[in-house]
Amino acid sequence: MMDDLVRLAETASDSLLEAAASSKYVRVVSHSDPDGITAAAILSTALFRLDVPFHITLVSRFEESVLDVIRSSAADLVVLCDMGSGQPELVGRIDEEVIVLDHHRPVGEHRCIHVNPHLVGLDGSFELSASGVAYFVARAMGENVDLSSLAILGALGDKQSMRGANGFILEEASLSGAVERDHGLMLPDGELESVLFRSLDPYFEFSGDSEMVDEFLSQLNLSGRISALDYGSLRRLASALALMLLRRGAVEAIDSLIGEKYRFAHEVIPDAIELLSIVKACGMLEEPGLALSLCLRDDSVLEDARTLEEKGRERVLDTLKMARRAVSERENLRYVILSDVKGTGVIADTMVRYVFPEKPFLVLNQTPEIVKVSARGTRRQVSEGLDLAIALRDAATLLGGVGGGHNIASGASIPPGTEEEMIELVNEAIGRQLRGRE
Repeated sequence: MMDDLVRLAETASDSLLEAAASSKYVRVVSHSDPDGITAAAILSTALFRLDVPFHITLVSRFEESVLDVIRSSAADLVVLCDMGSGQPELVGRIDEEVIVLDHHRPVGEHRCIHVNPHLVGLDGSFELSASGVAYFVARAMGENVDLSSLAILGALGDKQSMRGANGFILEEASLSGAVERDHGLMLPDGELESVLFRSLDPYFEFSGDSEMVDEFLSQLNLSGRISALDYGSLRRLASALALMLLRRGAVEAIDSLIGEKYRFAHEVIPDAIELLSIVKACGMLEEPGLALSLCLRDDSVLEDARTLEEKGRERVLDTLKMARRAVSERENLRYVILSDVKGTGVIADTMVRYVFPEKPFLVLNQTPEIVKVSARGTRRQVSEGLDLAIALRDAATLLGGVGGGHNIASGASIPPGTEEEMIELVNEAIGRQLRGRE
């Protein structure tokens, strides 16, 4: 399968190398989440090193308006990153030569160069993200192994595991010196009180509540910086945090607490946890260009990016407090209806990983023009038959909207006023999936 993936990536790299040889203008359009941002950074850096003229556009959804943006440019070649596999009809309406670099489950027939792990038997939900696809293309274009750290960052952003094709990239990154690996508590360094108060991933009962954090640390008799804790203190802290997650049934979330940590040799922020947090916040607060600049290794934006990350973290913590009080439940899912908030995907992911892991979780975000839906499940639920991509796509289509994504994480856009129908349609679909009727 890996050899097949490499060959498939080479079809895209050949086209891009030809673009370099003939001075073609390339338009890169990518998703504005961490995986899409890192994919765009990888590809654009590879193009820059070959003196290929290019322009990057980051969007939240691949829709009709994106086609208008593409038509307004004078591009000879269009590259879609982290999008396109599920929308062959939209891709087919692009007049220019098109390359799709994606990891979502393909739908229909594509009449273009299409690189996707699913096409070669790899799982795009867990084993390779769009940034990984972009990296396989970039490594076939030249000496670009230093970009492997961005592929790892994108995979982490999509909650993927470091196995399969991701494992291959990680091994290559380690051998080249692009990434250093360590094992430990998955928290950034800093004063304990501040780190725990600000913690979103992992998310604890006391996140955002200074009094609860103080009480927790007082019971453990811990203080100071995390890096200054001795082994016994670190072990005591990790055990207490793990027990807190286990009491909520958040077994899978233990991987977010204790695991392999990464430091990047070539990025402007070496710590993977901190860099990912900032890139996420920039995308969520509709400043993906700031995150892209970071991933293009521009350290002049560091201060602005860190300020934005703090603002985004505070906003999400406040929204989580509100959302936890408004959760409703159906037979096969839990959900919350919110109004014009940022970061619905983060809310849904946090809820199902750390707060209510027993059932898939939906967040419906009402805006005047459209209702955005984010759905998340767990790996256990996926192993039992859950496929949120199918559930949301089918339900949204019936209601005049659009939907899709991955089996474990998906999204949709539906018309205002159809929220209750959407909830019930998805509830019924999940029920059929988990009972094995589909």
